[in-house]
Amino acid sequence: MIEVIDLKKNYSLKDQIITALDGVTLTVEAGEIFGVVGLSGAGKSTLIRCINMLEKPTSGTIVVNGQEVTSLPPAELRKARQRIGMIFQHFNLLSSRTVAQNIAFPLEIVNYPKEKRKDRIAELLSLVGLMEKANAYPSQLSGGQKQRVGIARALASEPEVLLSDEATSALDPQTTTSILELLRDLNRRLGLTILLITHEMNVIRQICDRVAVLQDGRIIEQGTIDELITRPDSLISRALLPQFEKQTISSEATSVTITFMGEAADQPVLASLVRNYDIDVNIIAGNLQKIGKNRVGKLQVEISGKQVNAALLHLMNLGLRVEKN
Repeated sequence: MIEVIDLKKNYSLKDQIITALDGVTLTVEAGEIFGVVGLSGAGKSTLIRCINMLEKPTSGTIVVNGQEVTSLPPAELRKARQRIGMIFQHFNLLSSRTVAQNIAFPLEIVNYPKEKRKDRIAELLSLVGLMEKANAYPSQLSGGQKQRVGIARALASEPEVLLSDEATSALDPQTTTSILELLRDLNRRLGLTILLITHEMNVIRQICDRVAVLQDGRIIEQGTIDELITRPDSLISRALLPQFEKQTISSEATSVTITFMGEAADQPVLASLVRNYDIDVNIIAGNLQKIGKNRVGKLQVEISGKQVNAALLHLMNLGLRVEKN
């Protein structure tokens, strides 16, 4: 749905050239939720603003649903933008308009038939759970309600892609969770492709199918959440899974960290290991959490006995990540 190829964006500042994006390449598949994570100044907002051409790239190619938007003349670009919705960190609602009127605004711009607007607005209000707020003004809404209006407005012209620019960073944790659940629901119900940028790992943990790490204008890591979690050198793995403190272990034991994912996280793996091999297992530390669609567990254990190597090989053959400490 979105293809970004060797994207570069430079800014001139006095006598300096500031490079915000330096050869970014990524692909977002239709119907997935793709997250771009990075610290402030990494280039995340510049990237998302280039995708809908609010910022003109210095070089590179951006293709949205088969159409190269970087080469479109102004009139065609305006039409292409109607298929790309966007929600913002600070909502950007019109304070003098009611909720319904804010949602109507993009419909007015594209000359959506007047006789159909009321039904379309009602449909969108129902979709984001704000039917009772149709006549309220932004000043009468909570932060989460304002963002729901922003989402409804972004969906008004039935876009193929929804871009989210730090859409939950101004919200409290509970409201953030509700907004992320709404985005996941819209993704499933509408088949909506969502590209979101964030500095919050909880956003990546909760709803993303794939993720890219942006640092100093470059993609330094990308892949599915499942792939990255199983890589011990992955920044995403280290950020999402706990890092255990080093422990003093017995000289006769082997200390390992085991990462479980999916079905293995729900199975009595260690119990069956002890039954089938001549070993003892001592659990030092552990954690179990839900990341994306999967339950992921991480255990630090001491294993001793005559069949330690065979037991570790068995774990690896089950598809578990096993690291000797």
